[in-house]
Amino acid sequence: MIHAIYFSATETTRRIVAAIAGQLGGECNFVSLAVQQSESPVMNHNDIVILGVPVYAGRVPQIAAERLKAIQGKGQKAIAVCVYGNRDYDDALVELCDIAEQQGFMVVAAGAFIAEHRIFPKVATNRPDEADMKNIALFADLCRRRIAGVEAFNRETVKGNRPYLTPARVPIHPKADKRKCTRCGLCAQECPAGVIDKANPYLTDNSVCISCCRCISVCPSHARSFGGLLYKVAGWKFTKDNSRRREAEWF
Repeated sequence: MIHAIYFSATETTRRIVAAIAGQLGGECNFVSLAVQQSESPVMNHNDIVILGVPVYAGRVPQIAAERLKAIQGKGQKAIAVCVYGNRDYDDALVELCDIAEQQGFMVVAAGAFIAEHRIFPKVATNRPDEADMKNIALFADLCRRRIAGVEAFNRETVKGNRPYLTPARVPIHPKADKRKCTRCGLCAQECPAGVIDKANPYLTDNSVCISCCRCISVCPSHARSFGGLLYKVAGWKFTKDNSRRREAEWF
């Protein structure tokens, strides 16, 4: 059995994790950490675990880290996967490996993959693309061989630093258009951080919003989006600085 345990606000990380699981073959149990009340999977010793997270400001999202630390492994072989928007994954992958081992998993491989940036979608637009998916398949094939072998994984080869960098808080948050909002409440129901007012779903507590874009991706009336002068200026600079295509890296 493969257990794909992932945090994916906009389903991109899930897509990459699912591609790896599909390449490994066999039955797969998907566990979403974006669900506020997700249950820990029941795992056997010989099961394989894929841990997948997006990169937020160079780190594993705090909410994902907290929910991962509620899952206890018992020596199962694990693959650590982080997904980032073409800037850098900084310390996220080494942090994910550390969390995995602290929780009792045995990491056998780790990879960082690129996807369209969700806040600034002009960066890495439409990625993962065909070339990315081929790389993901290659990584999965190497993981399958590694799982079957006995070679030890050297955590020190993974790019990243300890102590981890201090993540900067993102000052940009999705806004709701009251004219489009139908008050269906889906955004409040799906928000991983639970920061959208259920009675007035066009209201968000920006002091704890993690800008994961879940509310934007699930809104059926397209009432939520980023906007404003700060967003435009930051978007111009971010796009200018991060347009060079980056490729997957694995260890």
